[in-house]
Amino acid sequence: MRKIMFFAAAAAGLLVILPRVSYAQADIEIGKTTIRLQSPVKVYDKSDDDRHRRGYWQRSYVDVFAGFSFPVEGCSYEDTPQMPVKYGNSFEITVGAKQWYRPARHYAFGISVQYTHYDYRARNGLAVSGAIAPYPVGMNIYREIFKTDNIGLGIYNRFFFSRSYSSVFIDIGAYGDWAFSRQYKIRYYSGESKAADHYRDGGKFLPLQGGVYGAVGMGAFSLYCKYRFTHLFDHSELPMEPPRLQIGLMIAI
Repeated sequence: MRKIMFFAAAAAGLLVILPRVSYAQADIEIGKTTIRLQSPVKVYDKSDDDRHRRGYWQRSYVDVFAGFSFPVEGCSYEDTPQMPVKYGNSFEITVGAKQWYRPARHYAFGISVQYTHYDYRARNGLAVSGAIAPYPVGMNIYREIFKTDNIGLGIYNRFFFSRSYSSVFIDIGAYGDWAFSRQYKIRYYSGESKAADHYRDGGKFLPLQGGVYGAVGMGAFSLYCKYRFTHLFDHSELPMEPPRLQIGLMIAI
């Protein structure tokens, strides 16, 4: 959670360097010293709204984005069994920035840098089957969590359906992630007390991920999906795979 809070704060800090955004300022002079106060409230130029209403479009701009999605079971291009997950408890959080280049009114090309956290809460998962580590038969394993923290890149094609600033669009692209932290956490009862084991075996959990991305949106909001083609587990060690499809909501600032 600390990592998520840190990266969310970092994404918010990127707002300071976004182009075409200004803030209210005031200078206070005390003797030969000048103190500059800057308000966190944005000041918008009314001429920008006029240009947007006339169909004005920028050739280059930056979006800071945040997304939240849930895994969907049952969509896989291979026969490897999928790790059953608890819906509502399993999720993805992503924050980052996209640089867009818009050479035409109805088309833009984008590149992103993002941080992503995956959290898969398993039900009757790998520990129960004995695939992670041997546990005594009948042990009360009440929670299994596989989670990764990732840094990645993405490339996107955006197609607009109107000239207005808040136009409807479709995004089609691809992404790649490097999982710098991978952990399988098992919680169980040892006697009457609770205990937890943490497994970070790099031979079982693979670091490189990649897949395709698609979204339908309007203005700052979009409904997006991601499909992963790579493996999170080495199937010679762990004969399951977390769900490949994620569906969620993204907000761009």
